[in-house]
Amino acid sequence: MYPYRFKIILIVFALLFIGIVVRLFQLQLIESDNYKGISKTRRIATYPLEAVRGAIFDRNGKILAMDQHTFDISVQYKNLLYSYITQNNKTIPRITNVNVHKRTKKSCIECHENQEMWLKQLSLLLNIPQTKLLERTNQVIERVERLKQTMEQKYGKVMHIKEEADYYPITADVAWEKVVEIEIKQNEFSGVRITPRPKRIYPGQELASHILGYMNKLNENELTAYNSNWNNFILNSSSTGNETASLLYEGYTENDCIGRAGIEAQYEEELHGLRGKRFEEITSKNPQMKKIVVERPPVHGNNLYLSLDAQIQAYAEKSLGKNIGSVVVMDPWTGEILALASNPHFNPNTVNEYFDKLIKQPSKPFLNRSIQGALPPGSIFKAITATAALSANSINTQTNFECHGYINYKNITFKCWSTFGHGFVTIEDAIPYSCNVFFFETAKMLGGESLYAWAKKFGIGEKTGIDLPYEKSGNMPKVNDTASVMNVGIGQGALLTTPLQLVRVYAALINGGKLVQPHLLLKLTNDQGETVRIFKPENEQKLSIQPDILNILRTGLQEVITRGTGKGTGLEVYKVAGKTGTAETGRQKDNHAWFVGYVPYDNPRYCFVILVEHTPGHGAEIAGPIAKELMSYLFPEINQAS
Repeated sequence: MYPYRFKIILIVFALLFIGIVVRLFQLQLIESDNYKGISKTRRIATYPLEAVRGAIFDRNGKILAMDQHTFDISVQYKNLLYSYITQNNKTIPRITNVNVHKRTKKSCIECHENQEMWLKQLSLLLNIPQTKLLERTNQVIERVERLKQTMEQKYGKVMHIKEEADYYPITADVAWEKVVEIEIKQNEFSGVRITPRPKRIYPGQELASHILGYMNKLNENELTAYNSNWNNFILNSSSTGNETASLLYEGYTENDCIGRAGIEAQYEEELHGLRGKRFEEITSKNPQMKKIVVERPPVHGNNLYLSLDAQIQAYAEKSLGKNIGSVVVMDPWTGEILALASNPHFNPNTVNEYFDKLIKQPSKPFLNRSIQGALPPGSIFKAITATAALSANSINTQTNFECHGYINYKNITFKCWSTFGHGFVTIEDAIPYSCNVFFFETAKMLGGESLYAWAKKFGIGEKTGIDLPYEKSGNMPKVNDTASVMNVGIGQGALLTTPLQLVRVYAALINGGKLVQPHLLLKLTNDQGETVRIFKPENEQKLSIQPDILNILRTGLQEVITRGTGKGTGLEVYKVAGKTGTAETGRQKDNHAWFVGYVPYDNPRYCFVILVEHTPGHGAEIAGPIAKELMSYLFPEINQAS
């Protein structure tokens, strides 16, 4: 029985062996011509697929930043190498020392004519001098040859490194018709590859440049840091069972650009997207793609919708004109930023081209004055002093002080802006007329601790938490000596605030004491238009301010325009309420002119702040006309009726 089974097994194995031998005979001899040389002439190459960076829109869907496809030309290393040798009469020791090179009587250009053909062809096609096309070559050759030499010394043998097979960019932003011609005549452009690349475009040119920011390439330290973060992300993904990112996508690479300022930097992770890969079968003799083996599509970056109204932003920038300063327009109920203008500004489309020139300008065009310009607020701060004193019962509506145009404290004379004084003044007159003497006396009665505590409640000396990088916190000094308290009480001294902090303060006086979180993001969407995330405030606070105190302040701010320091500015027709301010810099005829307000006062839609730096004029005189121009844009129907 068992010998019979053994014979069956032996026969089966014999048949299998005969089948394998027959198949090998068929492949090796009969069909050898079909497969001959495939492994020598073809290989699989991997190419990255660039992700499209997410677009940035305003609240109405107007495009503020987007990626536009452009094309670069890259050349294989060996072609660059031989062009480098022949065009520059350079020598590469590892090539010239090879025996075959020593024996030949031909020049390098004769031996490697095919490797040099690309240079002449591209120069003619693109109308670019050959020397211009080779400008980047020296750096590439030196880096790769140095790396190759290091590796060979380390391992003690001749080595081929992957950088020798890579392609390197030589020119960018090639016209589409030129790209088509290169693709059609591939045989004439050996070793040349067209590389599609997304290019960041800002259609509004300089519009909202400080909000949007700009982009440029990673440096080596940043690349290391980003790749470290990416590797940690892959490890975390693998540990949680989500290996999609590690299998399909890559992190940042050497030539990647990142956001350097503004929204581009703040939301870099959301905007960036994920690079994909393409695996191609190519011929080695004349590099040409035969077919795509597999493709891993890139993941589109998320799109950002901002609270910004592009039209109001344009109005704000236009009304500011050539003045150095800023304009902020905010929804007082939600903290949504509708405009955030800063002048001077820059064009993010050309910023890298002119960066060295811009960075040296004394006017500091990269400074976002709305969130980084920390300056003394002057009389704008008096609303905080009044709130603190009324809340602490240090003063009331019956409290009055006599203003002679100055007040003496010990051996110091504190002056009011009015040389002739305001006579007897209560809080109801002190706000409209911005009487310094009244607030000197009020601050003296209130004390430094209470003034400091209330300023901190209003967010003075603290970042607002707006979703923009590099916000400044300003400075709320702790002062105990009476003279310093009196000075801070009118917005001078070591006190420093940003325009955004002040517009937030006045919004709280409008909305019943809610200290809103200013923000630009409304929502994030994917490339299918699906909402990924909406903004949720994390830094809102409710201030305990009595309604009757708020009414006193609101009435005073309204009367600033009708009978006070803002009278004659033409703002009453728009129902503006607000406060003028003039902060002295310590230099003669050099002030910071402020105007903070809201409109319309009976149903506020906008809260705004206007700042003009280093001007000989005063708040109402300088900032008032800017406010009126801004209002004429915001309320064209009123402007036409009047």
